[in-house]
Amino acid sequence: MRWWSSLIRIGRDGLRIQRAFAAPSAIARAVLAVLFATVLGLLLDDPVAGSMASVGAFICGVGTLVSPLRHPVVNAFGMAVAFSATAVLGAVVHGTTWAFLLLLGVAAFATGLWRTLGVASGIRGCLVVIGLMITADLAPGVHGGLVMAGWIAVGTGLVVVVQLLPPYGPRFAAQRRALGALYRSLAEASVAADPAALGVTAPFTAARQTLDLLPQFSRPAAAALFGLLGEAERIRRALHTVRLTEPAAGNQEALAAAAQVLGTVSRTVASGRVHRSADSAGSLLESWAAASPVRGPRDLAARLLQAEQLARSSTDDRLGDVLEPHAEVPGLYAGTPSVARTARRIRAQLRPQSPIFRHAVRLAVAVVVAEVIGRSIGGWGGLGISAHGFWVALTTMLVLFPEYGHTVARAWGRAAGAVLGGVLAWVLSLPHWSPGGLAALSVVLATASFVTLRTGQLMLNLWLTTWIVFLIHHVGGLPGPTAWARAADTVVGAALAVLVFLVWPTWSARRVPGLLAEWLRVQDRLLPELLTGYADVGAADRAAVDALRTRSRQLRGHLTAAVEQSHAEPAEHRCPWSGAQLEQIRTQVSTVAGCATLLGENLPRTPQDTVPELTELVDPLHEHLTALARAAAGAETVAPGALRRVFDSFTARSGLPAETTDGSGSVTAGRAVALSTATVDAVEALTATIAARHRPRRHAAA
Repeated sequence: MRWWSSLIRIGRDGLRIQRAFAAPSAIARAVLAVLFATVLGLLLDDPVAGSMASVGAFICGVGTLVSPLRHPVVNAFGMAVAFSATAVLGAVVHGTTWAFLLLLGVAAFATGLWRTLGVASGIRGCLVVIGLMITADLAPGVHGGLVMAGWIAVGTGLVVVVQLLPPYGPRFAAQRRALGALYRSLAEASVAADPAALGVTAPFTAARQTLDLLPQFSRPAAAALFGLLGEAERIRRALHTVRLTEPAAGNQEALAAAAQVLGTVSRTVASGRVHRSADSAGSLLESWAAASPVRGPRDLAARLLQAEQLARSSTDDRLGDVLEPHAEVPGLYAGTPSVARTARRIRAQLRPQSPIFRHAVRLAVAVVVAEVIGRSIGGWGGLGISAHGFWVALTTMLVLFPEYGHTVARAWGRAAGAVLGGVLAWVLSLPHWSPGGLAALSVVLATASFVTLRTGQLMLNLWLTTWIVFLIHHVGGLPGPTAWARAADTVVGAALAVLVFLVWPTWSARRVPGLLAEWLRVQDRLLPELLTGYADVGAADRAAVDALRTRSRQLRGHLTAAVEQSHAEPAEHRCPWSGAQLEQIRTQVSTVAGCATLLGENLPRTPQDTVPELTELVDPLHEHLTALARAAAGAETVAPGALRRVFDSFTARSGLPAETTDGSGSVTAGRAVALSTATVDAVEALTATIAARHRPRRHAAA
């Protein structure tokens, strides 16, 4: 794709308005906090108190609406403390330019690293840095800045207070939402025509992350929720098995019934209230399982029943306390202290090759440069606030993302929204407003910003610009055309963010070889471990398999995201494979992962199920995957067909039967051979694609 075409395509995406909203109760709480802050300013007849308390309540309220994974009170309290602390720090360094710029660069770098924990965490980090810029850049002096910081702290405290008001909703609300979304995705995948739908990793990753955030003392009460995650893993594997062993034409009604049960589980878990599926769905699944000569349908029916029971158990907190940890998630349930886990994840990014580290450096440099440029611009001929770079720096910080596509899309959307918001703010600044009318309209504009928070940068920044400019205009007595200066600063900041990214880019296409190689190295450990597990009952290390599956899922999610982002990037030659080949690789990786899932699902449960002959494939598979990982990273080439020849020779001399469905004793061995054959086919297909356009050059480090 050419540069201009890429900019236009991504820009069009950035201007698209999405239909995505936060929970109405969460929006209502955020609006209530802003309302309380506004009323406080009216009662005190102090415009500075009202505006700064409103700003504190607004930004802290946004922090509670951005993909909350923890309890709302915890989110609000963390945002309140961090935002208030940076506001005080900004007041202290006010007037000392070099200290402020140094502190701003350090804070921006830390915010970039905080992006390791996810997009929402990165955005919250940016919101916290805004507190530093408000008082350091906009305060009239150190004393005035401390007064502003005090009222900001009052506003953030109001956000914490409103989280304590009823209604409270079910316990573990964030975990319930994630698990509800997971079971909803399973319901959709069970009836999807594309088998790759079962390979989607994002819902599993999100559910694991939210459960991993629970403190140790509350995990016994959430045992049913951990169990639901474990059953979701088993249900996905059972659905894989059914698709492999059952004729597609004969199981559509049964899969539709399974989707109905999964949807019921999703609603029960998400709402915390028991929902029941139709009796006909359960009867159909029972008859289907009873009539099937293979194990897959019986396993699926049993696990759907177990998931329903766990979903009902999750609505009773007292019952959850007596449940045992689920066997599928022992490592997750045991957990690691959150501080140590966070430190370990951030420490892993402290290397120049890490995209997050590069993003942190870019962000630190860009925000400082944006502040200097904003101060150099001045007040746009008297229309803006002179001697500050707040709007330019803020826009650059909020636009600059680790990926090219997101950065450009946010730049287009935020700039366009600022221009439209500037027009609306200018119109609203023309009439004379009474204090009551000003307060009422400020709350209305803040509400519009909260409602449109997730609809895209265009709509959000339209209302956000209108609210901020309108508020500052009336509080500070600035002229109405201040709106145009705000819009101009936003355009400059957005353009600077894109320019800084292009000066030192992180191209997703170049990351694909390294991510693929890393994923293959995980398979190099996982697949031999699974094949070894067929030697005897319990031969596979379940805890190790679970850890490897988790790592494999994480890397596959990163790889899928990189492939998707690469399609919007200019200059396809940055990757050793074409766009079509990248899609092939993504599909083939999903296929290999599905084979690993089925190998794990069908591990022997009795001595009669063992197939010790399969261990002969461990070393050849290990050698092939090791070489394939090096080939993906660009170190060497691997010729397709070598693993296939080894496997054909093995099957010829082993005498193992093909899979049968006649109920004979050869079913287990035949199924193991069929799964091994499918695994070899999947690995060979991936090998052929990797070798198709291999280039002996550096890819992985870029």
